Amino acid sequence: MKLEQPVKIIIWGAPVSGKGTQSELIEKNYGLVHMAAGDLLRAEVAAETENGKRAKEYREKGMLVPDEVVVTIVKARLSQLDAEESGWVLDGYLRSLSQANALQDLGVRPDMFILLEVSEESLIERVVGRRLDPVTGKMYHLKYST
Repeated sequence: MKLEQPVKIIIWGAPVSGKGTQSELIEKNYGLVHMAAGDLLRAEVAAETENGKRAKEYREKGMLVPDEVVVTIVKARLSQLDAEESGWVLDGYLRSLSQANALQDLGVRPDMFILLEVSEESLIERVVGRRLDPVTGKMYHLKYST
């Protein structure tokens, strides 16, 4: 179902809470562009852009990538034509107040904010059974994936 107006959604939750899964469903059912902040960072690193090189330096030291780098990467992706025309669901972004302020300063205001609340017990079960397929790069769960 294609929406009449582009909708902007931020989805947030703990690691393994289902942000990626829910974002993919939203993308599939409503035609929004799914953007995962981690995927955007990895793509910049793989493309060896200036921001990618900076991100790689921090990651190799075991440090968080600075907000200014992440904001620049996310901003660039949000301004691409497909995102502007179709709307977007942003997954795994807004990890700090400065990131939220940066989006606001850019005039980016989501229409919806989805918070996934999952019990600690469920999160532990999900993370313990989570695997990465080395061939496809897709995440799956030993118990729940078919």
